[in-house]
Amino acid sequence: QNTNSHFLLSLLRCLGHPWNCRVRTVEMAAHSALIGHILDPLVEPMHVDSDHKLEKCFGASGGSGDVTRDIVRGFRRSTLYDMDWAGDKLLVSTKDSPGIRLQDVERGDEERTWQGEWMNVRCDPNNPFIAAAISWSGKFKLFDTRSASQSIFDVDLKKTSNTMKEFLVLCWSPDSKHIALNNRSDQVYLLNLRTAKGDNCLRLGASKGMNTEVNQMVWSAEGDTLWVATGGTPGKIHVFPSQSLSSDSSTAVVAHQHTTISLAADPTGKYVASGGADCLVALWDPKHLICRQTFGHAVQAVTNLDFNHNGTLLAWGGSGEKNLTIVGSDTGALYDQESTAAPVQQLRWHPKKNVLAYGLNASQMPEEPRRDFRDRRSSEFRERENAIIHLLKIPDHL
Repeated sequence: QNTNSHFLLSLLRCLGHPWNCRVRTVEMAAHSALIGHILDPLVEPMHVDSDHKLEKCFGASGGSGDVTRDIVRGFRRSTLYDMDWAGDKLLVSTKDSPGIRLQDVERGDEERTWQGEWMNVRCDPNNPFIAAAISWSGKFKLFDTRSASQSIFDVDLKKTSNTMKEFLVLCWSPDSKHIALNNRSDQVYLLNLRTAKGDNCLRLGASKGMNTEVNQMVWSAEGDTLWVATGGTPGKIHVFPSQSLSSDSSTAVVAHQHTTISLAADPTGKYVASGGADCLVALWDPKHLICRQTFGHAVQAVTNLDFNHNGTLLAWGGSGEKNLTIVGSDTGALYDQESTAAPVQQLRWHPKKNVLAYGLNASQMPEEPRRDFRDRRSSEFRERENAIIHLLKIPDHL
């Protein structure tokens, strides 16, 4: 095997292969599998080692498989609106009462609840105890997840303007000073949460009316631009300056053949991902607005996606497709596509760990059967079979 490896390395040198400059690094771990990756243009040499580890982790290429799967116990079956990690716990907004639940995923306890029908709930990217929520009726809530009764802000935005209602999407700026909102009327609003001195305040900032369907939004990692997914044929992404939302300084790129639905920003600033009604996922260079690659593993519209904490893995789900897909953002490789009992409606990676929480569409789950004491299957098996929120855990060193 080593003889074959050295022969191929020598051949690369003789042919003046464009990756010749990386041959010295490759020699340190030369083996036939690695050479196969080098000759495969789908994986760049700098990502070969990472690709090999991820394949082994997910059980490909003869690996043992280090991925573990679990469920969030104690979560009552409900229609999910949104969810996010609040430290090591999950903050989940649902259609059914109580509305927002703080779920301890380790103990399986519902730790705290907040009443109301909240369409979107997201935690402060710099403080896991602070969360913001927006309702269909126009209410905005900024609260500490350690208290069920105290709020930093709890206001009815509809009193400011009659158009500030029917909200759908909320997203924090990376510095936690602003929140972007959009609604069914295709209006985009910015809320300012800090004074110049850093004190808490709530002021309405710039706003923008769009002449097309507005879907998900994300801020760039630097916070200087706001990316807005829009509908139509073709589906576009509008990139606005984050402070003014000025059309004069904005850019629009054609992202999908049909409606652009979902967006996610890599925390390291290297990528922005978009999912469309054309069943494609596109990976963008946010600095140059160039599409780096596309993934075609979906057969239905991609309605939600997210990057892990270091931006190396991208997961997504679709509205009509009963599976969860995970790819390498650097390697471009498909690592996992597993079947689910219902379409993945929400998914979020832990902000500091390789733990993915994903929630299934409760309306498309099989009906919970009546308990039959003659059924020899364990109660744990039945609980897994009927679980709404699932966890996928990957070693953090990857």
